[in-house]
Amino acid sequence: MNTTDITIHVEPEDILRTMQQCHFREEDFASLQALSRAMAPLLRAKAYYVWKKRDEKVSYDDYAVVFLTLGNGVDALQELYLDRNCLTEAYMVECIALGLLEKAYREFIKEVQRETGKWAQKIDFLGDTYPIELLPRLYREFGQMDISYNEKMVLSPQKSVVFLLPMSSGKKGDACNICENCSNKGCVLRSAAD
Repeated sequence: MNTTDITIHVEPEDILRTMQQCHFREEDFASLQALSRAMAPLLRAKAYYVWKKRDEKVSYDDYAVVFLTLGNGVDALQELYLDRNCLTEAYMVECIALGLLEKAYREFIKEVQRETGKWAQKIDFLGDTYPIELLPRLYREFGQMDISYNEKMVLSPQKSVVFLLPMSSGKKGDACNICENCSNKGCVLRSAAD
């Protein structure tokens, strides 16, 4: 198992994108920015991954099975707001965290591409491209990590994902355009370009 810490920050343009995707108003910018600053010291973005060799039926060279998390701090901040019945702030934390997860995918993929000299082809999420029932089998391949799951296949920390990352020697568009590969065509966060 390989691990890598991922450094991510919220920039003003990230807040503007979150505002657009999640339908916030202009007057929400200051609150989103303040919550982003509160989240910054709590972030512990990390990826755990193992490499697999390709199957003859696919067109890529190999792939990584990846568990990626923002850590427990973001969950704790969101719970703090929920416990105090501050639902707007809890929702804002959720929306900011979604943007941070996307930034973490991008940073992870850049690092893997530098490391391997190959190109990521797409991100195949467990529960979308592959059935969530694969989680226990994939999880067993990993040693000690700061991510777990319960009997309903819900990951903890909550701001965590599992995906497969096919790699190839040829570049094929933007692997981080998760909307392009996602089957949820009705998602409210779906990129307008897709």
